[in-house]
Amino acid sequence: MIDEDMGERLKVALRNIRWWFSRQVSYSQFLPSKEDLECEETKELSKKLIGDSYKETLTNIVEWQERNLQYWHERAEMFTLLYILSAIAFFFVLPQNLWMIPLIIIIFWLFLGDFMTFFIGALILISEVIVAIVVFVYVANTSIIIRSVGLSIIFGSIFSLLLYGMLKYRCLKASLPEFKFADAFKSSLPIRKILQYRLAVCRDYAKLTATLLISSYGLRNSIYFITIPQHVAAAIEIKDKMYVLDQSLPVMTFNKWINYWSEKLSGSFLSKVYSSIYRILGGDVQLYKLIANNGTIKVRKICYKKLGKVRDIPQLDVDIVTNKVAYSLGISQLSNKSEPDTEINLKYFAIRYDRDEIVEFSLTRAIKNKLDSELCGNMRKITKIELSQDKSDFTLAVHMS
Repeated sequence: MIDEDMGERLKVALRNIRWWFSRQVSYSQFLPSKEDLECEETKELSKKLIGDSYKETLTNIVEWQERNLQYWHERAEMFTLLYILSAIAFFFVLPQNLWMIPLIIIIFWLFLGDFMTFFIGALILISEVIVAIVVFVYVANTSIIIRSVGLSIIFGSIFSLLLYGMLKYRCLKASLPEFKFADAFKSSLPIRKILQYRLAVCRDYAKLTATLLISSYGLRNSIYFITIPQHVAAAIEIKDKMYVLDQSLPVMTFNKWINYWSEKLSGSFLSKVYSSIYRILGGDVQLYKLIANNGTIKVRKICYKKLGKVRDIPQLDVDIVTNKVAYSLGISQLSNKSEPDTEINLKYFAIRYDRDEIVEFSLTRAIKNKLDSELCGNMRKITKIELSQDKSDFTLAVHMS
């Protein structure tokens, strides 16, 4: 009985530690700060994007991000590898009997610093450091020559990554003197810098989205963050239905968003491995509600869902979808051609679609943008469009005059 009580108390203590750690480190990556909420640039952008209805505002927010922000791959992935290589180097430098020292340092940063963000992210890059890890396994019995080779590979990789970053960003630095190379290593950036750099990772998109929603509607509509393995997005509740704004159009309902990411993550072996590790650390899909607290924003955990493979993707009535899109874009749907002039793949659009006013409005805008990107000024020549479904994707066939 005593053992059972102690085990239960231990579970509660570990859960509380994880909750404290998440609040102190993980959530701070995407939670808007007081400075973010008072940012004049955000308020000005919100005024430009707010529409006459929810569907217009939500679509405008996502479309602006899709058009104006570029995904910051180096900050999301490359420099994660840099942190891992730096950590591995400790094991080559220190004598065998001192190997616990770097391990203690790593554990310390896991709980008190930003290293957790980069450490967890690096797990999906394990294939790129597998050689270094194999060398590390045998380092206790290796000679000075092998140890020197291992250090040369690691430090050579570190210097190469740093040199690549410096060369890549010198052009940006020339046009934007305020840019700081050190910001590429930070897990969280203020909204002002996100808008200034026009570079972002998922946590930046989520923070900016939440800030714009708060600026537009305050907290009279419940606003949320949703986390899944290696990703976070912002959402808003409207008339008892939750809509997720996730970097690109269309806006999705909560369940469709889960299906979308379940399908997307199921295709990669590394994603499956990462999902398994993340499940051990804290679960798959976690939902957090934003709470106002003395001028700052806090979060409260609401629920948890499993992220599993989508077994049955529904076959949609593509004729209805086609007619709605054609009507919205003013396309006559009259053509003398039996074959389309071009076809555009709309990846994962079928699995993201829902018969909902906001979703359909944003889907139409997304298709319009795809057509505009493909045809430029020749959109007026479109006489007919046809949507077809291939599992989770749409294919858009375009007839032109």
